[in-house]
Amino acid sequence: MILVSCKPQETPKKDHLIENEDYIDLSSQYDGESIDYNESLWYMNNLKDVPLPDPHVYVENDTYYIVGTSDRNPDVVDCYVTTDFVNYELYTEIYNPVLYDGWEDRKEALVFAPEIYCFDGVYYMYYSAKDQNLKRRCSVVVADNPLGPYKPLVNDEVDGLSNPLFHNADYVKRALDATVFTDDDGKMYMYFTVTQKSQNITDVDTQHIVGVELISPYQADWSTYKELVIPGTVDAESNEQVLEWELYRDNKVQINEAPFMIKSNGKYYLTYSTNGAWNKYYNVCYAVSDSPLGKFVKPYEEGKIWTNLLMGFPGTNDEEALIYDQWVGFASGTGHHCFFYAGDELMIGYHAHKNRNWNSKDYTERFFAFDYVHFDENGVPFINGPTYSTVNLPESISGYKNILADAIITGNNVQNVQKINDNYIVDYYNLDSKDNEVLLGAGESYIEIEFDDLYEIKGVVVYNSAYYDSYIVEIEYIDFGNGNIIYYPQFCEDFYFNDETEFVRPLSCFNLEILKTFKAEKVKIGFNLPNGGAINEIVILGK
Repeated sequence: MILVSCKPQETPKKDHLIENEDYIDLSSQYDGESIDYNESLWYMNNLKDVPLPDPHVYVENDTYYIVGTSDRNPDVVDCYVTTDFVNYELYTEIYNPVLYDGWEDRKEALVFAPEIYCFDGVYYMYYSAKDQNLKRRCSVVVADNPLGPYKPLVNDEVDGLSNPLFHNADYVKRALDATVFTDDDGKMYMYFTVTQKSQNITDVDTQHIVGVELISPYQADWSTYKELVIPGTVDAESNEQVLEWELYRDNKVQINEAPFMIKSNGKYYLTYSTNGAWNKYYNVCYAVSDSPLGKFVKPYEEGKIWTNLLMGFPGTNDEEALIYDQWVGFASGTGHHCFFYAGDELMIGYHAHKNRNWNSKDYTERFFAFDYVHFDENGVPFINGPTYSTVNLPESISGYKNILADAIITGNNVQNVQKINDNYIVDYYNLDSKDNEVLLGAGESYIEIEFDDLYEIKGVVVYNSAYYDSYIVEIEYIDFGNGNIIYYPQFCEDFYFNDETEFVRPLSCFNLEILKTFKAEKVKIGFNLPNGGAINEIVILGK
């Protein structure tokens, strides 16, 4: 749709706001390596604060407890605590199995992927570890507060000291990555990864996702045990591996691991990681079902790829067509995730390789990162990420929100203006979604945003095009309709794209912070592009 005004609009003639006095253009803060920014308003996944693979975030009273596989000491569980995702306090050894002389191996327990939940005032931490036969098992320990110390659970029903509580030799040989989901009716389910050979598919060891209903937080109803997800197949009943991006050629083991369940619009989305944590193509995919224990089906359309990719570094098995290696230097190994709420906003927490150019099968440092989760009109989740740009912090932390949700948006010499606040940003694994970008015509154009109230304005973000041939380098003006106007914000090309590969980094953006806040009820953003261009979302931070 093209909206054309009755007469040409002139560029507003007003005194401009003074940069670094009235506002900061974050593009000007780039020093050749990083961007300086206000950490109380923005975040950036710099991969420097929380060296914790396989993260899980437990939230209580606006405090975030992050546990994971400890790089400091993999035989214990550590926890990072934060209220703002800037300042972190490390609590070490909130669980140490050696102290209890239980079923875990005395020399090398290797406690992996812990997750914390609270049921009826008791804190349960699910985890996997090696037993004294060096087999990986899943169990749960308990505490009376999120930071423990966690202890084995022993009562009249179970003995979690002598035995892993979720091991059943009739069903499970080796297991890891346990996660728990409570449905709306109060029923509880556990999902975890097992290692076994796939009948009629491959004769190599393969990691599958399985599920079981729980009788209690520490007991499984093994009669409900069911195989749910197999690497590369559309569903667990299929014997054809057509999702080749789940079977990257460098893997010796076929991997679907690290499950996490999310429910939306009556559907169950079983999300998981593929390809192996050492692989740069470690990413997050999903399968969907009408019930908690399936049948789960991965979205697939013949001839297309990445059809069930939720977040990650896209790859392909075609050695002659690895165009997605343009992501090197931006992200690597983004997977083993969880979902958590920051206030009312849903986030994904995950780990990423600290070395963004990683291309090895050896061990590498992995750090915690997080991004926003959104849902389309059908309730299907999608994620704009992994990000390596300045992103606004959740409202519950910064005090400011994106105020475009109920705004009236119009434009001149613009197509798809209605897409400016649908939360969807075109990325390099969904490039067939160009219709979701906002197309700016040649010459003068503008987008006008009218709010439902008078808001205090704190920041403006304009997400650029994902296409190298249509990204823009300058905005002509941002007029707040009250005598405040910013002229010529710049795009930080040195940071956001690689000229050699003609590649624009995902979620690249113009980013402005208002230092001296003011009230406004509308914003008009003007462009003057000789050959036209495109942008994705606009975020106006206000309260």
